[in-house]
Amino acid sequence: MPATQEASVKDFDVARLVQRVAVPVLAVIFALIVGGFLVAASGYPPADASFTVMQSAFSCSPAYCNFATVLTTAAPLILTTLGAILVLSAGLFSIGQEGQYGLGGLAAVVVGYAIPLPEGLHAAAALLAGAIAGAAVGVIPAVFRIFLGANELIVSIILNSIVMLVLSYLVNYPLRQSGGSASYTEVVDETARLAVFDPATKLGMNIVIALAFVVIVWVYLRRSTWGYEQRMAGAASAFARYSGMRTRVAVIRAAALGGALAGIGGGIQVIGMNYRVIDGFMDGTGFNGLTAAILGGMTVFGGALAALLFSAITVGAVNGLQIMMGIPREIGATVLALMIVFVSVQAPLVERLELWLSKKRGAAEIARRAAESPDASPPTAAPPPDRTDAASSLLASTAAGAPAPGLEEA
Repeated sequence: MPATQEASVKDFDVARLVQRVAVPVLAVIFALIVGGFLVAASGYPPADASFTVMQSAFSCSPAYCNFATVLTTAAPLILTTLGAILVLSAGLFSIGQEGQYGLGGLAAVVVGYAIPLPEGLHAAAALLAGAIAGAAVGVIPAVFRIFLGANELIVSIILNSIVMLVLSYLVNYPLRQSGGSASYTEVVDETARLAVFDPATKLGMNIVIALAFVVIVWVYLRRSTWGYEQRMAGAASAFARYSGMRTRVAVIRAAALGGALAGIGGGIQVIGMNYRVIDGFMDGTGFNGLTAAILGGMTVFGGALAALLFSAITVGAVNGLQIMMGIPREIGATVLALMIVFVSVQAPLVERLELWLSKKRGAAEIARRAAESPDASPPTAAPPPDRTDAASSLLASTAAGAPAPGLEEA
């Protein structure tokens, strides 16, 4: 490859990387700026509120570590984010992570208290049950889209509502703890609970499992044949089909794996922190995971960082704004909602940015070629034949007795 072309490819890669990083960062910055105005409208200095939020989210003391709480809260969110990334990478816009998370948590808690198993194996079985339940919910929109032509977005929205109603019914009636005044299930057995490093924040194997799946999903998408098929099914489905790839199988597999990850997220929330499922367990963790996936640029590590940011803002809003400063914690939720709004306009912004970059690269390429051959001029077309002269010669030859061109004497 010539040096000039190689430099152009490198410039293109750098531009795409800057674009992928800059747009989500700008969305976060704009959301934080608007949140600062809301804090100022409440009568508090935005700088003090920001410092309090950061201190409440990332500080640690011998008595209590706030950052451990952030990691504990981020663990299930990271898994729903990874589930969303797997599904979206295959070109399937399913927002069913909330239902997958809820049913996965319920399946894990049932195995956790209803099936006696040895310690270690019990927790693994509970998470496996959560993965199966999440995969069962996740694969439905894919099947409806591929074989019935239904819109997976509508199907996943309806599934979320169905799962929420089913979960509420089961928690309130068949699975409700006997004799309990509130609506929640039985507590999982000690053998089914994940190991805890910090009892005050319940930080333990939950974050280890989440980070392990970050690496596993990255290897799967970037270093495996299935992952390549899945990415091609989403990015270039026609190319994938004509290359002999089984795009339908790849999409269904992505939906099942994405649902399984979201179900595991619900499972580690139950056996690692709550130890039971209460009515209202579906608290938006699945939707936040979808937003974190988009905010992270549809990359595994970017999505994990976005999930950590969401968790930090949530914990900081509760511990910092509400408890320490008396500011309503809904401002933190408003900042997250603004991030969702700014992320939603990311696609048209990226499209305009790519168009501008393409025009700029094209103009630079034309200028470079013109500089390499400054004396070259475009070829000029030959002048058209003079029809008057041709007609005059034809008449003269005919008058002299010669046959007209194209005619032969018999």
